[in-house]
Amino acid sequence: MVNLVEEWEALEEYGKDKVGFYQILGSDKNIEVRVATGKIGFRKEFESATDPLLTRILEFCRKEGYIRVSETVRDEAFFK
Repeated sequence: MVNLVEEWEALEEYGKDKVGFYQILGSDKNIEVRVATGKIGFRKEFESATDPLLTRILEFCRKEGYIRVSETVRDEAFFK
């Protein structure tokens, strides 16, 4: 289970020097970003790929070495 926080700054402060994951969903007009580290997560939709907060989030994830997730699959469905 992941506890979602509303403010990006909370995850940004907590997530330094930790293993983390992020995912980008959507296209240029409706982009959703999801970031998780430990037991907390953050998600937000953006209307533009050039939104300053989106840029800040992605820079943080890359700088901290977070792993980009392409998709998710339930454990029991991964190996069949």
